[in-house]
Amino acid sequence: MAIIYSYPVEATPTTSDLLLGTSIKNDSNPTKTYTIASLASLVTANSGTGTVTNVATANSTFINITGGPITNSGTLTASLSATGTPSSTTFLRGDNTWAPATSTGSPNIAVLDEGASITTAVEGINFTGAGVTATVGSSNDVTVTIPSPTSAVSSLIAGTGISVDQATGDVTVTNDGVTSIVAGTNISLTPTSGVGNVVINALNNPGTVQSAIPGNGLQLDSGTLTSNPTLGVEYDGSNNYILVGKNSGATPATVPTSNDYIAFNQLSSGNVKSSTFATIPASALPLVQQYIDTGDANTIKNNTDTYNTTAKVNKIVTLTDTEYAAIGTPDPNTLYIAILDANKCTPQTMTLNTTNSITGGSNYTLSGDTNGATYEGCEGEEFTFKTIATPDVGYYFSTPVTGLTVTGQITNPGGNANQTLAGVIAPDPTFAITATLLVITDIQGPGGDGSGFTLGGDITGSTSSTTGTSHAYGFTTTCTANANYNFTSGPTITNASGTLNGSQTVVTTITGTLALT
Repeated sequence: MAIIYSYPVEATPTTSDLLLGTSIKNDSNPTKTYTIASLASLVTANSGTGTVTNVATANSTFINITGGPITNSGTLTASLSATGTPSSTTFLRGDNTWAPATSTGSPNIAVLDEGASITTAVEGINFTGAGVTATVGSSNDVTVTIPSPTSAVSSLIAGTGISVDQATGDVTVTNDGVTSIVAGTNISLTPTSGVGNVVINALNNPGTVQSAIPGNGLQLDSGTLTSNPTLGVEYDGSNNYILVGKNSGATPATVPTSNDYIAFNQLSSGNVKSSTFATIPASALPLVQQYIDTGDANTIKNNTDTYNTTAKVNKIVTLTDTEYAAIGTPDPNTLYIAILDANKCTPQTMTLNTTNSITGGSNYTLSGDTNGATYEGCEGEEFTFKTIATPDVGYYFSTPVTGLTVTGQITNPGGNANQTLAGVIAPDPTFAITATLLVITDIQGPGGDGSGFTLGGDITGSTSSTTGTSHAYGFTTTCTANANYNFTSGPTITNASGTLNGSQTVVTTITGTLALT
């Protein structure tokens, strides 16, 4: 036997290396060689730590295994059994085949919209929409970014004539208001059913008058300015037909002539008639007749002279015989009463001495007999001074003047005839002229009833006034759409402006078309 330690040492033996040993299976005990692997298996089998002595392999539907059977040691290798070529663009199908994804065949990708199928064969997905982005990561993972909405409908609220079955979700909107239009009197519809886009036409009175506004000297007798108005003549206030028609400014009032016409109501017929100033009889003016008769009282009249042998007396003159002789040729229609020159009187003079107590200003003129006027005559003779007070243009005597006539008897010696004038002068009354605004809107479309717009500035009922003979006015009205509405045309605003001579209602009109936003 060789000496074992005389052999070189193998630092990295393998399982196939051989070892010397003696077999004791028979009596001869022969020397044999053994592989290291066989000895390792023998030791493992006899150690009592495991029971598997052989590993067999078998393929499944999708997996193949190689390397078996293994009794002592070995390597098992598992691999997919699918046909085709695996790659980044192929997928393992249920039939154990590597193949690209297609829109045909099985399986397919289904896309649903809120539970309802759109397609079951998707070839591609494209992300669109404002703000939506899609990015691919390093591992081919796709990230879709949808921005949060800045404003969105969160619920529906039913308005007038509209109902909803619920505020959120799948909302059913129902028209609870006008469902059709029925043509009334003098109205036609196209289509006649009144459903859909309906055109309404007026069969009668297709005018554009929205209101009737009384002008100078007129008033509203009945109805309203926008409905069945009846206009009549204005008799009261600053807008009465005479006051607004009078001459204004510095121009004096027009002086009527005898042939000028005036209107009057004939009592016997109840009709308006006309006459001239010349044809008005004195009997129709009893107060004037009384005034004249009073002035004629105690006046000598020659209305009973029926004789024609002498000239009728129209005038009477008293004088002395000397004065009569100096006349030469007397007037045949004058009665001369002469006294002896020796019996004449010594003339005395009465002088008008006026105390003016008229208040309110000096806007008037005194004429006729004024302060300092004289009257000469005999002692005991009656004298009369008559003064006329005339207001200036634009003024009147608010309190009539008294003391205009002074009478008495001449004294010896003469003296003053004292006169006291009293009264109040004042400007012609000026009335407040007021323009009262009425705003009339003719706005079409939803919200045209006033719910879709707001008026601002000067609105119905606003006033502008002054005192005098005329008033220049101007109103400014605004019209803006409310929330959820906008004007598709207009608003066109015609603001009331102009000049009035008496209080009146004036109109601002607004037209346009509204739409829901």
